[in-house]
Amino acid sequence: MLDTTEVMVVASSLVAAAGTGLFFFGPRQRTRAKSEAGGTQQVDLMVDGGYRPDRIVVRAGMPVKLNVLRTDRSACSEQFVLGDLGVSRTLPTGRVVSIDLPALKEGAYDFTCGMNMLRGRLIAES
Repeated sequence: MLDTTEVMVVASSLVAAAGTGLFFFGPRQRTRAKSEAGGTQQVDLMVDGGYRPDRIVVRAGMPVKLNVLRTDRSACSEQFVLGDLGVSRTLPTGRVVSIDLPALKEGAYDFTCGMNMLRGRLIAES
């Protein structure tokens, strides 16, 4: 028979495992870019323990401006990398960094932190 401490350890482990599963495999936030005058699409992106939103939909064939605000203080979130587009930016904490992207072809473009632990996807649709 398990004593109270062992029951608490097992219960805590199960909760931690469920939380980890939801973090990596749970539902993703998705947003559409807002268009502004001049035809550029804008998206506000927050970095705080992950990317919010982590799924961004833009219109293919139009330039994109990502406004990235990092509030997370971990070293992992210090870099923003859009490898397929050759983009890598350092993100200072508490300051918005604007990243201008050219008009994109239809497709999916993954973005990550410098350590490839935080992940998101930019989706260009027609």
